[in-house]
Amino acid sequence: MDAMIPRGNDDPTVAIETLGCKVNQFETSYFLEVLTRAGYRAVSFRDRADLYIVHSCAVTAKAGSQTRQLLRRARRTNPEARVVAAGCYAQLEGERIAREGLATHILGNPAKLDLIEWLSRPGSFEKPCLAGASAPRSRAEFEISPVSRMHTGRTRALLKVQDGCDSFCSYCVVPLVRGKSRSLAPALVVSQLHEFLRAGYREIVLTGIHLGKWGKDLQPAQTLSDLLEKISSCPPLPPRLRLSSIEPEEFDSNLLEVISRAPWICRHFHIPLQSADPVILSRMHRLYTREYYGELVARLRAQFPEAALGADVLTGFPGESEKQFENTCEFIEKLPLSYLHVFPFSPRPGSAAADFSDRVEAEELKRRAALLQALSRRKKRTFRESLVGKTLDLIVEAQTRPGLWEGISGNYVKVFFSAGETFFPGKSARVTVSGFLGDDLLGTPLA
Repeated sequence: MDAMIPRGNDDPTVAIETLGCKVNQFETSYFLEVLTRAGYRAVSFRDRADLYIVHSCAVTAKAGSQTRQLLRRARRTNPEARVVAAGCYAQLEGERIAREGLATHILGNPAKLDLIEWLSRPGSFEKPCLAGASAPRSRAEFEISPVSRMHTGRTRALLKVQDGCDSFCSYCVVPLVRGKSRSLAPALVVSQLHEFLRAGYREIVLTGIHLGKWGKDLQPAQTLSDLLEKISSCPPLPPRLRLSSIEPEEFDSNLLEVISRAPWICRHFHIPLQSADPVILSRMHRLYTREYYGELVARLRAQFPEAALGADVLTGFPGESEKQFENTCEFIEKLPLSYLHVFPFSPRPGSAAADFSDRVEAEELKRRAALLQALSRRKKRTFRESLVGKTLDLIVEAQTRPGLWEGISGNYVKVFFSAGETFFPGKSARVTVSGFLGDDLLGTPLA
């Protein structure tokens, strides 16, 4: 371990920038946990550091461009530092990173959790240590990466319970860079959850690359509803447990029944849609129909009237006509969704859709994305208006200015409220929503 500490430096520093998903954010906390044990002190990525890590994302071309920019910035800030490219983009484009001299160590997903070992090996910008060659899909077991707390300053704890994906949607490289779907054993999930509770977290987010597939690889096979039942049977329970994105076809009656009996599970469901046109859904290799999706959203709204219901929408998929785009907009307009995450199509190397013809022109892609983002803003406003006069329980996130605090509700709404210095990040607060502060809600704290 001493080999990774810069010689002559009794106080080595590390700076990490994380792109992409909640799983990456959890893994970044693991990096910081092991590096802290090894003697490193975390500093801002803007500062001069001995070690820089860019924890990368490969979902879009923009994420890849951001990764390369951050690697260049790190080298400019301290040309003598070791610079690590880690994660999905390092897995997908490791050879390019090496060719462009952007990092001293390039660690794909199988290698990055052995960070300490790889940092003990020599690497330079001219001849980097390249550890991204091993195939992620050859790994069949979940790599355990326990943490004592979130080292990234978050007030909510992220708990990675699943990794990998076997769906192979035609636009996506995640199955190639993250490997097969694999699950953290339920006893270890409970152990990590209780570790977070001991550290004082009042909200824990269960997250995974394909969360709804949790347990399918275990012996015997289990389901996400089984995991929630296991957590429920092992007190203490978290004040709030949030579920990250779940695919439409994975909402079954058992899962909804378990959630309905557990008030500590947040009423917030993120259900990827991508498109509402049948032809485009088929070409994307999505496994549901628009009719099924619409029925699911209506059922969730009826069963959980104040729930936040979000969706991912991918626009400009190759061959998407104006009429097919309009089909999606009209479908969304009628649904009781609370918000959208909009993604313009971005061809990813190795995905099936990267070779599809009939690409949508860049300007048209921007126009469609802008229309969907405007639709999302209208949906958000309508949902927030429905909450005026309601009482919400918040986890305090930050003090935005003296006397003004912001918190996040169980149904994933930001609420500002005025109060004295008795509050702090991570504390609970109960407020009655009185109106708006800009686009966000304003509340009055209850005694």
